[in-house]
Amino acid sequence: MNNKPSITVLLPVYNTLENELKRAIDSILNQTFDNFEFIIINDAATDNSEDVILSYKDDRIRYYKNETNLKLIATLNRGLSLSNGKYIARLDSDDYSAPTRLEKQFKFMEENQNIGVLGTFFHRIETNEDISLPTNPNDVKLCQRYVRGCISHPSVMIRKQVLSDNNLMYSPYCMHAEDYKLWCDLSYVTDLAVYPEVLTYISYHDTGVSKTNLKYQSKMLRTIILDNIIKDFAVDKAYMYAILEKYVSGAKITQKE
Repeated sequence: MNNKPSITVLLPVYNTLENELKRAIDSILNQTFDNFEFIIINDAATDNSEDVILSYKDDRIRYYKNETNLKLIATLNRGLSLSNGKYIARLDSDDYSAPTRLEKQFKFMEENQNIGVLGTFFHRIETNEDISLPTNPNDVKLCQRYVRGCISHPSVMIRKQVLSDNNLMYSPYCMHAEDYKLWCDLSYVTDLAVYPEVLTYISYHDTGVSKTNLKYQSKMLRTIILDNIIKDFAVDKAYMYAILEKYVSGAKITQKE
């Protein structure tokens, strides 16, 4: 491997079923593209995750352990600061990647220098269904800012230079929607796209963070969308931000408002 890898794969780990963690790690180590570093950060797991991770002997793995449980956002930002790759690819510890994922995303990013964020189609493991998304950069941008998420977090590849040039990272103020917020922020400085092929396989456990915090996450997503609308359209911004502040705080908003 070159001194500076082309890709950093970032995998945070906290109390993951052993077979799923192994599946995630194996899916990266068995990629057809091999010029990558694999940063695995153990967020003070209380199960046997560390034993599983340390059982792998691969020079591409860079293992770190948080002394205390920092939670996902701080762990992800730690990973960004540790990364050396030109591109940063994400994966969650209960998901896995198709063998050609890194190869295909890397080639696409190299051939499309305007793209700073690239997701993929993905497969929902529990329901056995393939999920398609908008792919054209303009469609992805509009959907991302004003409708819903179009970039699946475990499928994403990010051009690190765009993050560095714009001092962007995961926001600690957008818990459970930190990825959505980052893609929206990035949409103002670069183009976003989705690779039109299922390259990521995602689990949606009933006890997962997104499922157990769905109500809060939905409110956060609506808040980010409203903020984008206020920024992008000709509205009374002071008035709209006052309404948005009431919404975020949980204060009652009248019909007149």
